[in-house]
Amino acid sequence: MIQGVLYHPRTNLLATNILLCQCGSNLFIEKYSASKLRGINLITLCPSKYINVIVGNNNAGKTSLLEGIYYCSTLKSFKGVSPDTLIQNNKNTLKILLNVVKSSDNISIYTEKSLNSTNTVKINEKRATMKSLMLTLPCIALSFGVENIIMQPSEQRRSFVDWGAFHVEPSHLYNLKNYNKSLKQRNSLLKKQDRSGLEYWTKEVCKQGLLVHEQRAEYFNNLNDQFKGYIDKLIKIDAGAYADIKNTVIMYKQGWDNSESLISALTTSYSKDLVMKYTTVGPHRADILFFSNGADLKNISSMSTQIIVSLLLVLSQAEVFHVKHGVRPIILIDDLFFGIDDKNLRLVINLLVGSKTQCFITAPDLYKEKIESLGKATAEVKLYEFIDGELREGS
Repeated sequence: MIQGVLYHPRTNLLATNILLCQCGSNLFIEKYSASKLRGINLITLCPSKYINVIVGNNNAGKTSLLEGIYYCSTLKSFKGVSPDTLIQNNKNTLKILLNVVKSSDNISIYTEKSLNSTNTVKINEKRATMKSLMLTLPCIALSFGVENIIMQPSEQRRSFVDWGAFHVEPSHLYNLKNYNKSLKQRNSLLKKQDRSGLEYWTKEVCKQGLLVHEQRAEYFNNLNDQFKGYIDKLIKIDAGAYADIKNTVIMYKQGWDNSESLISALTTSYSKDLVMKYTTVGPHRADILFFSNGADLKNISSMSTQIIVSLLLVLSQAEVFHVKHGVRPIILIDDLFFGIDDKNLRLVINLLVGSKTQCFITAPDLYKEKIESLGKATAEVKLYEFIDGELREGS
């Protein structure tokens, strides 16, 4: 049984347990402790620096474990729900402590979320902001299965690009906020049919939108280069991989006609926008498109193919991050194995191990035996299982 006391960082009691890794991923969680995290009363684990697979029944706590890590990076839930829902029912306070190794530094991240008081966020015992958390503990979190990134709404893919663009150029977050504010003002005028300020706010939408678009487009070019490289790696790992995977390409849709400037597109759509009562073109309509042999991948591919392609996109993003910062972000994947066939299961593990990234993955317990066999074949895979509300480490 993997449980223990949740220590406050002021005690420094966990610091003695940190061991620096001299190889592999140079950003990883060395120790993870949480108290009152949804159905998890108290938990402490020392995960692998590589692949950590958490299995168990539905509602056992698998996803909550991942959300706790993500909360320490963003102060949000990657499931799109209120962070208040992370607090255990009939309890007032959630506490999470992470001991992180980043290059040669030991870092403690402590978050305390309460229903009735101000939240506490600390990095190395000093008050911290959400932005500093994102920069200190970069995490990529995705749900697969029917919620894979190919099948999700376009705003999820925009968020994916924005996360990457922010970590290449932190000013992207500021530019995106300004664009959204300008867009909100323009949409408000359109909704009220108030034309008096439309010219000004159209120019503001264009000005701020171009900054957002340029940073997104530059980031996507880097992402696409890495994605092509991962397709090549996949073919080397498994020459017999499905053809629709091997032939997948990604494209960036900017949100307006490529033949027009943004101001021209906004001018052209003016009458339509008045009728629709919102702005119909611009960076808020951007998207990532997936094609294989000229066909839209979401219309022709199996869920197994979609999951592999989604994984390749995530690993490509991690590699862009590594090129920029010299470390790789932590990857959190919920329900990775849902809908995946046996042919692709070993391919997934090989890709993840080869990524040299610390990964936390949830899976139904029906995959336990397969994961155990893979774990015996490589020391990089560590298995955990929720049994009767307790998290146990596999043998």
